[in-house]
Amino acid sequence: MPETAAIHGNPLVGLYVRASEDLAVIGVRDGKVEGLIAEELEVEVTRTTICGSELVGVMMAMNSKGAVVSKNILRKELEALERKVDVLVLDTEITCMGNVIALNDRGAIVHPELDRRLMDRISDFLDVEVVQGTIGGIKTVGMSAVVTNRGALVNPNANDWEMKRIEEVLGVEPVKGTVNFGSEMVGTGVVANSKGYVAGRDTTGFELGVIEEALGFL
Repeated sequence: MPETAAIHGNPLVGLYVRASEDLAVIGVRDGKVEGLIAEELEVEVTRTTICGSELVGVMMAMNSKGAVVSKNILRKELEALERKVDVLVLDTEITCMGNVIALNDRGAIVHPELDRRLMDRISDFLDVEVVQGTIGGIKTVGMSAVVTNRGALVNPNANDWEMKRIEEVLGVEPVKGTVNFGSEMVGTGVVANSKGYVAGRDTTGFELGVIEEALGFL
């Protein structure tokens, strides 16, 4: 049975949570959602804000090798995060690293204007190929896709070139879809890894079926 949730009454669960194969980071105190994510994704769940924000899905990117955040992360947040995962702190004014990076354990697609120096640091730290690109014509690729090691749900406006780029770099076959009753920014509405997912509460039955196909659960 697909699981759906809301945080603070908001179905945009992908804004508040970032997950890898073994860890999920959530920015709010919500025991019910924490338990649901731990069960569905089979991960340890830790709670902290990032850069002073509850929107950790927006503020950080993460795969099995580590997490990527900006220099605006607070010391106490960094200490909390480093107890659970290796962390790369980038010297950049871009705070929303989760917005500008779409990645799994094989590769990463980043905002087309991200500095090459930062791309090289991300590549070395996470041990993945990093390329610039868009998804659905959207530069904030981290919110325009949900990527795991098994699959990818992407913005329904993604073109053939973008779909091929995802397949080549991330090593998964992307599927177009929406979440939360028609939202094209699918990264805002799903938290996932290769073991499971949680979608926003407003996601329809049809959309859940597409999510399961995209992420390899059918």
